[in-house]
Amino acid sequence: MKANKLEYPLSFKVFAITLLVLICGGMLILFSASTRVAFNIDGNANSFFESHIKYLVLSILFCFVFYLIDYKKLKRFTWLFLFVTVILLSITLIKKFGSGSSAPVRWFALSGRNLFQLAELVKFTLIIYVSGYIANHKETLGEFRKGLLPPLLISFVLIAMIALTPDFSSAFSLFLIIATLLFISGASLWQLGLVTGVLTLISGVYIWISPYRRGRILAFMNPEDISNGNYQIRQSMISLSGGQFFGRGFGNSTGKNLFLPEAHTDFIFSIAGEELGFITTALIILGFVILFISMLRLAKHVDDNFGKSIIFATAFAIIYYALINAIVCVGLGPVTGLPMPFISKSGTQLLINMSLIGICLNIIKQSQHELQKKAEFLHEL
Repeated sequence: MKANKLEYPLSFKVFAITLLVLICGGMLILFSASTRVAFNIDGNANSFFESHIKYLVLSILFCFVFYLIDYKKLKRFTWLFLFVTVILLSITLIKKFGSGSSAPVRWFALSGRNLFQLAELVKFTLIIYVSGYIANHKETLGEFRKGLLPPLLISFVLIAMIALTPDFSSAFSLFLIIATLLFISGASLWQLGLVTGVLTLISGVYIWISPYRRGRILAFMNPEDISNGNYQIRQSMISLSGGQFFGRGFGNSTGKNLFLPEAHTDFIFSIAGEELGFITTALIILGFVILFISMLRLAKHVDDNFGKSIIFATAFAIIYYALINAIVCVGLGPVTGLPMPFISKSGTQLLINMSLIGICLNIIKQSQHELQKKAEFLHEL
């Protein structure tokens, strides 16, 4: 190894190239998928794409800032992150229930302007908090009361608040991400299974008492009913089947012409399939799988449990959202409203994902620096 020059493993180069391809490819897909709906809403066919570019520039800036910050210092601010997140959620919920409105409040708004999605903020906070907890309590994580219960309780408070906004799909996803992180870090499977079972029963009741959610589940179980989410799934399948193997050609989607609702967010995968074909959609999924595997390989080189947990949680969250989005688009699951990372128009998700990636880059840099120092020391011996 050359002195004072970090040398990264092949998995890092694969990770960086794959991420760049997903981001750049996502820009092109979003540009095509959003023109018709953007013109219909704003009178400017490029307005959604321009908004995405602005968020992308801001996201890259956040990524760079977090890359420069020593990730170990973030552990000191865990409780500050939790406090700020709870305060923002509380303000939003107080406004919602105080006004008596039944409309969802999934964004933190100020002066009538939506600033960021609350579920994404909670995702960032919980990944940092639970990763820090794992680093400090790795030995007792197998015990329920002293190890597993504290992070579950704190996580449940934030996740329950997200469910009340209401955003049940995000709440469920957040719990799954945190539960998976705790499991691979040493938590008992049967303890997590028991907690998951109880929460599943509670969630079932929560879904059933909500006509909107109950309708979506019942509609999914009855594909012939095109009401609720089935209309979107039907249109999604029409778009995907129309693309066949090689697609109709870039920009030639018919589904994006207001036939497929949320073509630029929840169902952008379907537009990609219609215009670019099955081959491209398969490559998109493959890209996320490669990104996930390369991040896992990089995490293996990290000795610090805090850093290792952040990389795993970030990788799992990205591939989870990507796969769920694709599963919904092909009709294998009920409509969830979860966007596809780096491709769907979702400024807050892009900002949070890139911030987490910036932290991961700092972790990787420090771990490689430590490995290089050890190698140089052994070489001198």
